[in-house]
Amino acid sequence: MEEGLAAYRAGNFQVALREFRAAAEQGDGTAQVSLGVMYLRGEGVPEDPALALHWLQLAAEQGLAPAQHSLALLYFEGRGVARNSAVAANYFESAALQGLADAQFNLAVLYSRGDGVRQDEVLARFWHAKAAQQGLGDAQFALSQMLAQGQGGPADPLEAAAWLRKAAATGNRRAIEMLSEQSPPPAHPAAAVPSQPLPTQARVPPPATPPPPPPASAVSAPKDVGPGQAQALFERPPSPLSAAHFRDLQGNAAAGDADAQLQLAWHYLHGVSAPRSPVRSYVWAERSARNGNATARLLAPRLQKRLTHRQRGAARSMLAP
Repeated sequence: MEEGLAAYRAGNFQVALREFRAAAEQGDGTAQVSLGVMYLRGEGVPEDPALALHWLQLAAEQGLAPAQHSLALLYFEGRGVARNSAVAANYFESAALQGLADAQFNLAVLYSRGDGVRQDEVLARFWHAKAAQQGLGDAQFALSQMLAQGQGGPADPLEAAAWLRKAAATGNRRAIEMLSEQSPPPAHPAAAVPSQPLPTQARVPPPATPPPPPPASAVSAPKDVGPGQAQALFERPPSPLSAAHFRDLQGNAAAGDADAQLQLAWHYLHGVSAPRSPVRSYVWAERSARNGNATARLLAPRLQKRLTHRQRGAARSMLAP
């Protein structure tokens, strides 16, 4: 890994690629991220989003926030994979929970727009605040607008003005223009969408039409079901969901619906409607169990036993409050 980094810094991409690949194939998560980025940028190899997706997926499963964020962008933009903003939201959330400011900003964007998740201005304001506190100018500007308009919580003009000044100090063009004009915020600001997004940030389209009604939960079991019966039920792949239904399922899961959380775990376990992910399968099953789902209480410990040591560490970070 060190030889690869030294070669990369020197611009010797062929050597870097060889060293990164050797380390990545041995399970080094940082090397997997580096290799994925090189395939994304076409450094030393032809640009290949599909191969980038492969290596970033492996690193993301080890809990590396930069990999999770890059993977989220691929799904959001539809590069190397079919566009799926619900899956993107999942990976943005994973990285955001680990403190990555860009991921926190992008997750706030999705909650503000209702893209991939149910629209929720409270959560949008929460994640903008998290990113703003880390000095991200776009998030500071977005938070200032939400505070000025009372979006996602009480209006606070003084706090809004303070964040607007902080955003301007970072070079945020819209904040600078607003301060120079000394005009009040617009009635309906596009608070979550910077005019010139950073290269690492997602470009968010207008809100989609409302999703169809959520599908009935495909996982149900009587309260007295035995561990063996629960395991047998879960080992059968679920029926595929449309992108809209999966987005709605994720919205219900994120809102705390235990049945939806267990169904989401089921889909991630088998790679149906979303990429296969043992870590996310266990995490959603554990969340469902904590919310009182009897089947999840039986299955979550079994799913945890399937994880590697690194995957368990990633799961712990995702489950942290």
